Amino acid sequence: MASTTLETPRLILRTIIPDDRDAIVSILSDKVAMQHMLRYKLWDVEQRQGWVDTALEIAEQSEPDGIAWVIERKDTGETIGWFGISNPTNPANAYNVNFEYALGRPHWNQGYMTEVLRNIFAYEFNTLGVPQLSANCHPSNIGSSRVMEKVGMRYTHFDRGPDMDGNWQEQNHYLITRDEWNILKNEVS
Repeated sequence: MASTTLETPRLILRTIIPDDRDAIVSILSDKVAMQHMLRYKLWDVEQRQGWVDTALEIAEQSEPDGIAWVIERKDTGETIGWFGISNPTNPANAYNVNFEYALGRPHWNQGYMTEVLRNIFAYEFNTLGVPQLSANCHPSNIGSSRVMEKVGMRYTHFDRGPDMDGNWQEQNHYLITRDEWNILKNEVS
């Protein structure tokens, strides 16, 4: 089981546990929060609960394909979001590790996701040694685009393609390499 826990000044990033189910399902059920994530927006409650069940099962595997980090506020202990990332030790993901994330609406525009990305990027690049990280978002998801750019990711291209459920959607793609991260980190220091 992946048991690494990361901390930021305001947050704890940890592996998903059964007690997180209601909070995660609630976020996945929020049509406004999921408006740019068509896959989750179209799901019914059983599919959302099934996603959490799968995340819990993956968390128990000795060599998981990925990890669902839960975003927890230190001051309240509240689960406010999640961050899913593929496992860099899986040969299929060895070169390009992809991630996605969601944050409950009451916690938007407070810098939480920027804090999360910076911490996870440091872990992925410095501890795990991944060569690059990538993500995508719908072109109308200005908030997510800004967060990715704020942490040093660069826009690479636009396309229209299917998500994991076969729903066709438009996507802006972003990328950051370990070398780019190290340059950015040194500039900030």
